[in-house]
Amino acid sequence: MMRYFRMVALHLGEFARVPFFVSLMATSTLGILAIQALAYYAWGGDAWVAWMRSGIVGMWTTTTVAAGILGFERFKGTLVHLFSARINVLSPAAAVVSAASVFGLLSFAVAWLAWGLLWIATDVGHGTPPVSGASVAVSILLLWVSCLSISFVIAALFVLTPNAIAYEELLLIPVFILSGLVFTSTDAPPVLHELSYIIPLSASTQVLLGQVPEGAVMFRLLIGLGVTACWFVASYWLGKSAIRKARSAGTLAVI
Repeated sequence: MMRYFRMVALHLGEFARVPFFVSLMATSTLGILAIQALAYYAWGGDAWVAWMRSGIVGMWTTTTVAAGILGFERFKGTLVHLFSARINVLSPAAAVVSAASVFGLLSFAVAWLAWGLLWIATDVGHGTPPVSGASVAVSILLLWVSCLSISFVIAALFVLTPNAIAYEELLLIPVFILSGLVFTSTDAPPVLHELSYIIPLSASTQVLLGQVPEGAVMFRLLIGLGVTACWFVASYWLGKSAIRKARSAGTLAVI
């Protein structure tokens, strides 16, 4: 486990030197924040939901890139070295995905600071959290873990195609809709409401946006944790299958 964390720290240091990762997180977060600010100024609403939604969008956008990072490693010609490691080959690949997704955690800080600067001359503030501070912290952490579980599954599938980088943007909107991120003032259609339970980040999203009563927060987060665990298990088997194909049939073009 410590070796895995050291690998994550190594890749995180490498990614931090690449302006693309930081700028992607910042621009995606600030872009949504600007839209939220315009909507808030025009029609009012909940300040908490406005900047929190921006943080969630920034995290998932960054995580989407993390899901396709193995395709970028293939493009650089370094994916073959990850899959040739003497240790469990899943660990180096997972470390790369994990390190890239860490930048998503910064999106909440960026959203909070930017919203404060927008309204520094007013008394609007950041709004009132719908749940306790502890629930907010746990929900943000679980949100990152749940995004990471989806990234692992997508990364395993993306290894199967050399065009993975081109497919990253196709993942943004469907997950936003299924997670309930866009349904704050209206109820989601019944079908989408039921499907949201299979999306790991929907539990944390609903808690952070005040869609879950305080008394049901823990139960909803536990459901989200269970779904996240299922996605991690699925990513493990998909990853093993992808690597087995790479070594036996050469269908992944990495060896």
